[in-house]
Amino acid sequence: MAFQKFCNMEQSLFTRLVRLGVPTVDLDAQGRARPGIASLYNWRYKKLGSLSHVMVHPEYKKPNAGFVFHYQLIDVQDFNGVGESELNPFFYQNLREVEYVVATFMYMRLLGYPAEKISVLITYNGQKHLIRDVIKQRCGRNQFIGTPHKVTTVDRYQGQQNDYILLSLVRTKTVGHLRDVRRLVVAMSRARLGLYVFGRVSLFSNCFELTPTFNKAEPLETPPIIEEKKEEMLETQPVESQDVKMEG
Repeated sequence: MAFQKFCNMEQSLFTRLVRLGVPTVDLDAQGRARPGIASLYNWRYKKLGSLSHVMVHPEYKKPNAGFVFHYQLIDVQDFNGVGESELNPFFYQNLREVEYVVATFMYMRLLGYPAEKISVLITYNGQKHLIRDVIKQRCGRNQFIGTPHKVTTVDRYQGQQNDYILLSLVRTKTVGHLRDVRRLVVAMSRARLGLYVFGRVSLFSNCFELTPTFNKAEPLETPPIIEEKKEEMLETQPVESQDVKMEG
């Protein structure tokens, strides 16, 4: 690891050529994702904009059914006082994030999202195996739910994309290898139409290297008007109807 880091061996041939001053042509527009999703990683590039088709094509302008936002960071707290667990060295798992991710996938399937348009990405192999096991048990045998297009790690998904990405960040004690901005950009740039990230907000939003991305995701909370409507519904619900349901 030291040899890799201090001898500049952790860079691609293209990066090495750029560093040595070889002339390049920089791309200044992306055509994969909604502009909102692209804003999570375009700060990493020089004046990266979006091609015209992602501005006007109907599939990029329609809202995601059942969701308030096109991209959102979902804060996942501990389950019974436990966040991440490490059964073996570097074999990290987070049970509550697994529950959130699988429940969201099932919710999307019930709303009619095609299974092949949904991919689940994870930052650690331990979490990948746990999510695969839970999906197999709860969804695999149900013909109305099925399984996602892929359940794999961020590193294995480089160069690929899908319409909707569910991303599990796993860690709750330290940021881990997501501190590498290159890995963060890969994780955030796989989705075309919807990106839903599950993680410990307080941990990742306070990491200096990640702030350009997580500062953009941070405001994406449930709007007050929706919370007010929920409160009104609870206040106006007749007590009698609640009693009947309890007796039934």
